[in-house]
Amino acid sequence: MGLAMRRLGATAALCLSATSTLASGLDLTPKERAALGEEVRALLLAEPELVDKAINPPAPSLYSEYVQADLDRLEENADLFVATARGIGATDPGITILFFEDYPCASCGAAWADLETLVTRHPDIRVEPRFAGESGAAQTLLSLLDRQGAQAYHDAHRKLLAGGTEADLSAILDENRWPTDRMLRAEPRQEAAAFAALEMDSAPAYVLPRMMLQGAMPLMVLEKYLSE
Repeated sequence: MGLAMRRLGATAALCLSATSTLASGLDLTPKERAALGEEVRALLLAEPELVDKAINPPAPSLYSEYVQADLDRLEENADLFVATARGIGATDPGITILFFEDYPCASCGAAWADLETLVTRHPDIRVEPRFAGESGAAQTLLSLLDRQGAQAYHDAHRKLLAGGTEADLSAILDENRWPTDRMLRAEPRQEAAAFAALEMDSAPAYVLPRMMLQGAMPLMVLEKYLSE
């Protein structure tokens, strides 16, 4: 007999032994107590698992409160997952990954390159870049997107993500001299506020519908998370 069946058997036996005590504590005639006892016995013998969880409750998860809090924050910021012209991958995705980036960022460039590989390997995935902070580089990218389209945005995006330091970033901006209009777009401020609301504090970071990961993740690790 397996462990689970032995446990259920022990549970049923324990409950049966308590049945007479339960019945004797009620204001019933001897005949009524006997009838109640028989009904309870029959039920517990047929379905001992009904009380197994009460007698053998699962151990509470030490992290369940934190997990639920994360899920609540993701639900509150569900608009972040709406597709934009900045995204790459599937147009009708099975799953969308948000990639929070900043400028400068030492590891964002390599992390983004892995995500570009990811969407080629998995045609049902979409990746949407989001700004972890407000910056001139973010405004430059959005200006390029509006003025010259998605391809110009993506070309500049890769170059700017390669700027791992302030000096690198300044050199890239000086070399390319992308046009930036005077209009300040709201996305960097809104997305940075959402990044803070999700209680994340450094880029790169990944947000999935039911999971948040902080720090650059190797492609193999990302694929493992997505397969679970």
